[in-house]
Amino acid sequence: MSKKLVWTTVSIIVVVVAVVLLVVFVPSSNNKSKNSNTATVKLSLNSAQKASDTKEIKANFTTFFAKNTSLNEREMLLQSGTKFAQPMQSEFQQLGTQNPSISINSVVFKTNTSADVNYTINLDGQPVLKNQTGEALLINNTWKVSDSTLCQLFSLGGKTPSVCNNIH
Repeated sequence: MSKKLVWTTVSIIVVVVAVVLLVVFVPSSNNKSKNSNTATVKLSLNSAQKASDTKEIKANFTTFFAKNTSLNEREMLLQSGTKFAQPMQSEFQQLGTQNPSISINSVVFKTNTSADVNYTINLDGQPVLKNQTGEALLINNTWKVSDSTLCQLFSLGGKTPSVCNNIH
């Protein structure tokens, strides 16, 4: 290979590297516009995801507390569902004649995998526990009622099952 060809190749590589560095490190008005558009798109996607997550949290909390929800469904919607099978069955059987339901007042995301849920428990359509704060957790791509939320409700009823002893 001749010296002239080597220098020509090296010169081309230097020019290409210089151009790449200029494009990457020197912001132009076009790059700023593209970056802000990218940020807007990311923000929109995050907002869309949060809206979807909020909808799922509300649906799952509503289903968990609904009168006609099976024990199996409740277990799937609770953080550690099978550990709570017996206390859930007892509690919801007692409430069954009173038509329990829940109203979600707000959902505030703490992280991408946890959210505070403000809710009201209703019996026969009447609010009995207003503005309670619980937690939803994203576990295996499903938003679930946290164990601590259920234990808090058990404690309000005066009958905290032993499964709640180490849950805060």
